[in-house]
Amino acid sequence: MPDGPTRTDTDRRPVIYAGRLVDQIACADLPDACIVLGEQDALPHNLTEALDRASKLVLLDLLSFPLEAMTGDHWDVPIIVVVPSSFDVGSLITDFGSVLFERLGFFDRIVASDSVSWDELRRRYRWAESQRIPVTSDHPGEIAKTIQTVLAREYISSTTPKADVIDRDPCFNKALHRVQAAALEPRFAAARGEHDTEVPLDVLEVGAGVGRWTPSFDPTEVRFVGIDAREDLVETARINFPDQRFDRLGSDLLFPYGDESFDLVFSVTVLHHNPAPAKRTLLSEMCRVARPGGQLLFLEDFVCMEQPAKPIIYPMSVTEFADLALDATAGEAVLEHVESLRYPGEDMRRGGLISLSRLGVPQQ
Repeated sequence: MPDGPTRTDTDRRPVIYAGRLVDQIACADLPDACIVLGEQDALPHNLTEALDRASKLVLLDLLSFPLEAMTGDHWDVPIIVVVPSSFDVGSLITDFGSVLFERLGFFDRIVASDSVSWDELRRRYRWAESQRIPVTSDHPGEIAKTIQTVLAREYISSTTPKADVIDRDPCFNKALHRVQAAALEPRFAAARGEHDTEVPLDVLEVGAGVGRWTPSFDPTEVRFVGIDAREDLVETARINFPDQRFDRLGSDLLFPYGDESFDLVFSVTVLHHNPAPAKRTLLSEMCRVARPGGQLLFLEDFVCMEQPAKPIIYPMSVTEFADLALDATAGEAVLEHVESLRYPGEDMRRGGLISLSRLGVPQQ
């Protein structure tokens, strides 16, 4: 989907904090565009200037990096963390859990040489398998070469023209996700708060893609199911989160679930990819599988910023959405919450979050 205006910032470049290991990565043949920082470069002024220019931040020497220097927008920079192999999982959690690991999200990466430690950390912080960069050597130079290969591959991917993409700037996409999460997560919590705490919450995400929102739910408290029309995305989601369920949505857009199966049904920037008839079917199906008293949650772009030559989105106003929702749900839903979203660097509020509550009496 077009997640924002086209952004080109030639001054942004990868920043690699090598710290005490700077002499050991001389053999890595890093691109000239990279900014490589040693421990002596971690002075507040120098570090802040480098972070302000970063397109990605690689923490090669995590033990000497001053995490307190990360403020504000710096956390919107995609981070690649090299996990120290000399630490056991317990020590890693104690030293870096609250200050770093809990702040890493879907757009960040983790370099881990030990599969057992990675699996423990992945489960604890609900990271995706695709976030891991596996390495076969603990030598900083070899790790830096592996990261350089990843950066080069992602750069080529990000600069390859695609018909359905306007903005692929990783910093903007991570910042956009942060804004969306700030709006969605209180609604997720509200759905959980109204539910019997002894019974898992049943959640369905429509248009789950590769599972970007899956980590928002604790698997010990939630039975999460994701559904998507694209088979490749469903397969990737299953690899990313092997403990969760992801299903393929057929071309008829009819969900393979029984009536009143879920306590929360939500979608994020999905409906505006579909013309009106498909929108109506999806809304009707979302209402059908929601339990009475359950929540229907929609985060959409209600303002079209830019449209490619070939139409790929079908925007609608909030009023049009309300009329369509009323029709598709046969009046069995009531509006509970409306919120507008403004994404970083944009003047208008193009995003909107709408929460509906499903009416009715549970089936016997």
